[in-house]
Amino acid sequence: MNGNEFLDWMEWIDPAYVEAADVPPRIQKRSRIRPWLVAACLCVLAGAMTALAVGGFGTQLIEFFTSRTAPGSDYSESGYVLSAQVEKFSDDALKGKIREVPALIRRQFASYELYMSQSPGYWQKSFATRDGAYDYIGFDGLKHLQLDPEEKQTTLHVQGAENGDILSVSVETLYTVDDIRMQFFTTIFTEHTDGEITVSTATTENVRFEEAFRTTKNGKTLHVITQTASESGYLGMDGYLVENGVLYHLHIAYPEDASGAAELLEQWADLF
Repeated sequence: MNGNEFLDWMEWIDPAYVEAADVPPRIQKRSRIRPWLVAACLCVLAGAMTALAVGGFGTQLIEFFTSRTAPGSDYSESGYVLSAQVEKFSDDALKGKIREVPALIRRQFASYELYMSQSPGYWQKSFATRDGAYDYIGFDGLKHLQLDPEEKQTTLHVQGAENGDILSVSVETLYTVDDIRMQFFTTIFTEHTDGEITVSTATTENVRFEEAFRTTKNGKTLHVITQTASESGYLGMDGYLVENGVLYHLHIAYPEDASGAAELLEQWADLF
C-alpha cells in the first residue's frame, strides 16, 4: 500500500479514536466536536521529507494551522501535523493472539460494499484493561505504565491492508480526573507501512497551538503541544514520546479553571 492509498482510507478509520458509548461524537472534517476528545490521525506521506527528519526517534513539528479553509470547502479547521520518527517492526514482533487479525481483515475486504461506513482495513477490539490489550498484541517492547486514575475504557485499533498485512496497532485508554479528561495512545508501526509517518489532529474550533520540549527525570525528551481554549472553555495539552521505537501519546483536555493538567502530563512522562 502506498502513502496516497493509505491516506484515502485513513479518513474512514480516524473517528474510531473517539468511538465509545459515553464518548462525544466522532472527530471528522466538517463536524463539530466536543473539546476533550482528540482524534489523532496517524498517516503516511508518500515520498521522503528528509529535511524534517531528526536523529534517532522522536516527533517534530511540520505545521500549525488556525481556521484554515481547504479549497472548495465551506468549513475551516485548526490543528497541527507532526513528523514521527519511529521503528517499523516485523510481523514476528507481534506474538500474541493479534496474529488472527490478518485473516479477519482479509475477510472484511472480501465482503466490503461501497455503502458501508467503515473501512474494511480497520478492525477494533475492546478490553477490560490496558494490560489485556498489550497481552493480546504480544509485543515485548511495550511499556506497561501504571497511571493513578482508573481506566474507563481500552480499545485496540488495527489498520491493515487488503492482503491482511498489519500496518499499525494502537491501544487507546480513557481516564478522567474530576473535570480533566485523558486519552493515552500507544502505537506500533510495522514494516508494511511505507513512507514517512505523520501524526495530525484537527478541529473545527478556532484555536491556536504552541509547542515546547521538556526533559523527563529519566532524561527522555517529551514533545508538548498546547491548545488555547475552545468555545466551551476547554484547553488541550498533548505529550508525545517515542520509547524503543514505539510512539506514546497522552492527550489531556481540561476546563480553564481546572488545575493539575501539567502535573498529570509530567507524571505520565516520568514513568518512561
